[in-house]
Amino acid sequence: SIIFRGIDPKDKDGIESILREHGIAPIEEIDPNARLAMACPALPLCGLAQGEAERIMPSYIERMRVLLDRMNLPGEEILMRMTGCPNGCARPYMAELAFVGDGSKTYQIWLGGSPVLTRTAYPFMAKMNTDALEDTIEPILAMFIQQRTEFEAFGDFCHRVGSEAISKYSETYLL
Repeated sequence: SIIFRGIDPKDKDGIESILREHGIAPIEEIDPNARLAMACPALPLCGLAQGEAERIMPSYIERMRVLLDRMNLPGEEILMRMTGCPNGCARPYMAELAFVGDGSKTYQIWLGGSPVLTRTAYPFMAKMNTDALEDTIEPILAMFIQQRTEFEAFGDFCHRVGSEAISKYSETYLL
């Protein structure tokens, strides 16, 4: 993120033009899930990493956006975090939805953190293969659609209903 301060209003259009010429999109054009997401460097930079994070997070964000759009949740913002190991450098344990690397192409799933990072998430799934992202998250989103209260954020919903109810719903959900 870049913050420009003290810009004379008459210079704003010129600065925005320069940024566009260099491929920097205005904040209004960036998917909020990408803007809110955070991942640690993980492999190959961190000796503790057991899996990918920074390099794979953009694809997770894209896959989540496709899933949200398909489930008629196009404007839904979910604060997501991803780490390559359980040390939690990208603060996954505070996110609404977190992926914590615990092996090659596998992640723990954490749910129920606060969208404003004031509550800790809980472990939902001990091991999810990267290929199972959509199959794992779709039932949770379906339950969210059916049972959320007005204006309830995803993390607040997951916290309110709890892991046991989400697991039970997911077991009976037909993809």
